[in-house]
Amino acid sequence: MKKKISFFLLGFLIFISFLIGRIDRTPLHSTAEYKNTIINTDNIISAIHKEVSTQDTLLVGWAAQSIIPKNVVLPVAGYGFRTVYTAVRDSLYARAFAFDDGVRESFVLTLDLMIFPIEVRKRLEKLLPTIGLTTDQVLFSAIHTHNGMGGFDPSALGSLSMGKYSEAATQKITEASFNAIKKARNTKSKGGIGFIQTESPDWVRNRIVDGGRKENSIRAIKISRTDGKRAIITTYNAHATCLNMDFWVYSRDYPGEFIDYLEKQPSIDFAMYCAGMVASHGPNSPHGERDFEMIKHMGQALSDSILKKWDDTTVDYIVDASVHKVPINFRPSQVRIEENLKVRDWVFKMASGGLEGDITYFKLGDIDWFGTPSDFSGEIALDYKFDSLAKEHNKHFMLSSFNGNYVGYITCDAYYDSLQSYEIREMNWVGPEYGAYFGDVIEKLIRN
Repeated sequence: MKKKISFFLLGFLIFISFLIGRIDRTPLHSTAEYKNTIINTDNIISAIHKEVSTQDTLLVGWAAQSIIPKNVVLPVAGYGFRTVYTAVRDSLYARAFAFDDGVRESFVLTLDLMIFPIEVRKRLEKLLPTIGLTTDQVLFSAIHTHNGMGGFDPSALGSLSMGKYSEAATQKITEASFNAIKKARNTKSKGGIGFIQTESPDWVRNRIVDGGRKENSIRAIKISRTDGKRAIITTYNAHATCLNMDFWVYSRDYPGEFIDYLEKQPSIDFAMYCAGMVASHGPNSPHGERDFEMIKHMGQALSDSILKKWDDTTVDYIVDASVHKVPINFRPSQVRIEENLKVRDWVFKMASGGLEGDITYFKLGDIDWFGTPSDFSGEIALDYKFDSLAKEHNKHFMLSSFNGNYVGYITCDAYYDSLQSYEIREMNWVGPEYGAYFGDVIEKLIRN
């Protein structure tokens, strides 16, 4: 009997060892992955230095397409697994901008979803070449609403977090995205761009450290065309979680109100929102509003901050516009179970497909816009002083999350062993030192 128990325990321990490993704490800067990524970054910088500058007036176009399929039962994505939505408060869209500097075409595409679906990006990789484009020319993002459409991730982890997979939903999102890009491209007209940066500290909070640091900025690109049409692209750093998980309705949360309020102004014809540096940042109500009331007041407050600077913001008409993607080499995944224990990489790959992604670098005139494959924390931007660094190089800094891949939360490295929050423990899939990893790449690109 004792021998049977011993064999059972031995077998159980062997089984567990196949599932669980130790956190790799090798200094990241010494790894081959880090060194290869820095080489990738240097190669992108060399390519940028060889680019031909434009002498033409910028062309800009924009478009929006609905992404909700008709007569399809779909889940709500956000706050973990939820099933079928009960109502549509806000229509959900794919919104696209096309930029053409006479040498290169570049695009921005954002979705009214929690993240930009990896499966949609993969399908666009096949579709865009049919019209002479590639995904390397597109900066992807999402508004990060926690009450958006789900069902777009076929992986096991995706089905658990985004709801049961729906081919109809995925295909609809893909078609709408493709059509938005085509329409934006076909409606280009001469225009210029300007940069707006203001602050709205009352409407954002540090959601993992009570009273902690927060990156308060609203960043925006003003587009003014010679045909009289004007548009705007905005970012802010608070999670779109004004609505709690008890509301099983489709809503764009505060980004929707933000965009709608801007588009109601006689001076703005079209608006786009991309989730900014949202990791560790949540929405805050200075007056104690909740849910739909908070959405309304927050969206209007953010809009008013932009509008105060709108008329005084000048635009440049001859600007270079180019998208570059820096491949990030990832170490094996490190989904933590305990302080020094993790799920083995092969298990994570089976559940999610594994870690892959890039840092997207959109150079638009004097604006350096970065897209990350993650929730990215504004605290990293504070640590690296990206705004000051950009100013030293006569640039403006801007960053959005959810660029077409997803590798979890990238937050301050100092929190890795000191905080027990959900963002730091369950949602860090990459391990220690990745805040500095991403920060180093972005810093190097700003300095180029």
